[in-house]
Amino acid sequence: MKTFLFSFLLIFGYSISNAQIKIGQGVTSPADWVDYNTTGIYVDVDTKSCEFTTTPHYLVTLESISNKGFHWYISGVPSVYNATSTGFRVYLRWTDAPSDLPTVGSLNFPNPLRASTAADRDWVIRWTAIEMQDCSSSRLENNELSKVFSGAFGPEGDMLSSDKKENGIGNHSENDLKVFPIPGNKVIKIQSKGEVNKYEIYDLNSRLLGTYYNNTINIEKFPKGNYILKTFMKSGEVITKQFIK
Repeated sequence: MKTFLFSFLLIFGYSISNAQIKIGQGVTSPADWVDYNTTGIYVDVDTKSCEFTTTPHYLVTLESISNKGFHWYISGVPSVYNATSTGFRVYLRWTDAPSDLPTVGSLNFPNPLRASTAADRDWVIRWTAIEMQDCSSSRLENNELSKVFSGAFGPEGDMLSSDKKENGIGNHSENDLKVFPIPGNKVIKIQSKGEVNKYEIYDLNSRLLGTYYNNTINIEKFPKGNYILKTFMKSGEVITKQFIK
């Protein structure tokens, strides 16, 4: 039986525009996969034609378009993402049980996963991008195009996200916000330069889980996983960072 370990790194998106929400979608080709060092594969998607003005939220499915998955069919895989200059990138790797890294897995495909295997299995990434705008009148005064959140994992193995600013107001840099410990357990603590109005925590489906006014936040009841912290500065900036429990 296969045990899949996925790390995804994604970004920008596409078309249908309706007031404060812009939605787009697309699908890759099985031939688009590229070998990634000795650990797995990746696929790049160019979405410049989508013309988003902020980083959208992505919903991503990994699937076999010809249903060539043997007993380990793959579908509905959730993702986390981060920005690229031309679109998004998805990283994928597997480990074949019971051995840690056998040269050939039980189905006679090479291990680690290679692009030729993904092409043979007809794997594709099917994605939907949603660009959202904060509808609060108080927020729109300082941030006309507010992102729900901006990023998550960097390249595979890098479990910390890059920080993102949501507008250009103020003098805060990407290094002005620190969240620790990572991964969190019962609480996380936040260090920031400058005065803060509030903090918000979202899950990766953009659901708001809580609003906080103290820089020590209790996350004991949160399930293990990845979360998005938005820090609302008094200067008008919103700095976004992912943390892990």
